[in-house]
Amino acid sequence: MPIILGQLGQMLMPLIDSAMIGRLGVTPLAAVAFGTLIVWIPMIMGFGLCVAVHVLVASAAGAGRRDEAGEVLRHGLTVVVIYGGACGLFLANSTGWLDHIPRVDPHVIRAAEPFVLWMGWSTVPVLLFTAVKNYCESLGHPWLPLAILGGSLLLNIFFNYLFIFGHGGMPALGVAGAGVSTLLARSAAFVALFTIIWRIPALRPRWDRGWRAPLSTTLTSRLLGLGIPSAIQILFEVSLFNFATLLAGMISTITLAAHQIALNVASLAFMVPLGLSMTTAIRVGRAVGAGQFIAARRIGWSSIIFGAGFMAAYALFVLATRQYLPRLFLSATAPDAPAVFHLAATLLAWAAAFAMFDGAQATALGALRGLYDVRLPTALLFTAYWAISAPLAWYLGLHLLRGGPGVWEGLTIGVVVVATLLVARFHIISRRRAFAEPSAAAA
Repeated sequence: MPIILGQLGQMLMPLIDSAMIGRLGVTPLAAVAFGTLIVWIPMIMGFGLCVAVHVLVASAAGAGRRDEAGEVLRHGLTVVVIYGGACGLFLANSTGWLDHIPRVDPHVIRAAEPFVLWMGWSTVPVLLFTAVKNYCESLGHPWLPLAILGGSLLLNIFFNYLFIFGHGGMPALGVAGAGVSTLLARSAAFVALFTIIWRIPALRPRWDRGWRAPLSTTLTSRLLGLGIPSAIQILFEVSLFNFATLLAGMISTITLAAHQIALNVASLAFMVPLGLSMTTAIRVGRAVGAGQFIAARRIGWSSIIFGAGFMAAYALFVLATRQYLPRLFLSATAPDAPAVFHLAATLLAWAAAFAMFDGAQATALGALRGLYDVRLPTALLFTAYWAISAPLAWYLGLHLLRGGPGVWEGLTIGVVVVATLLVARFHIISRRRAFAEPSAAAA
């Protein structure tokens, strides 16, 4: 539960930004959607690198190697600092090529540029926080990072109030203010979490050789060997939905705003199976570290069933409330608001259509990561999302002129395909390893 709530908290920060920026009108809301599209692709790959911290710390803890868990964190922090700094530099210099993205309203691009700049630099603190958070969760202490994340959300609201609208003597920065607020809130969260774990004996990393000791080639290879495929997996999934955002922007500003509303609602619910997926990777990784493959299989199937069941219940909720949910993100008095509300309700119906499959694929992927099975699932994700779903979304949405609903039809087909493939893969791999366990062989 705390890991699920943590994922919800991570999602709430851009959701809060969208909700507060929506008070300024359709173009600022579309600018945040466009800016999030640009920033989240490299940032989400960093989250994939942090997945390796989850699994490797859990495996070390399951095998009773507490010192190794601390070394995984040290190596993980080094990797994300290098990666996050590179992302910040890249995004800080992105304004030149943003103008060349076709068919997006230039006013939206201009409004999004300062947001991209500040959000890009927030990549460093958010990845550092995520690495430490994953370390705490894998050692069985998930409530501490959750509490600090909750505090950072309150800080983000406060900073948004100051910098978006210009209260408290601060300049009214609008869309740029949301980026400044996020950077400040994420930085405060990392500093607070790292300071606290250093004072708790059960969590303090055991760095006998010190922070500046040379990195282990073996441990770095294991970290990257698990982290890079996980990052690519997340990239394939998130970039698909970002590609859909780009398609929506090419259709119209109204479509982009409606798409962003539907995507925010869908993404918020997805944080539950995503958090469950991370929990599954931890628990499966612990079982694997202890040599208990039968337990790992049981944990994985329990997660898949629960994830799919939760998302099925969410789908029913969305179908019942899809006429009202869009009003949480955009003022009814804003220009073109009725058109945005109507289209968003249609897109939410499609989000409900693939919700159960989305829950199944997320949890199956977490179970496979816990089994250190990442290469073939990466290929399966690419096939389902970029060989099937993305071309269909373009063809149905732009070529057949079905607009936003056509784009979401393509997304639905891809999610159904990948869920089927990943669940089948977990069944095959876990069954093979469970029957290879000595207790199973004896039975």
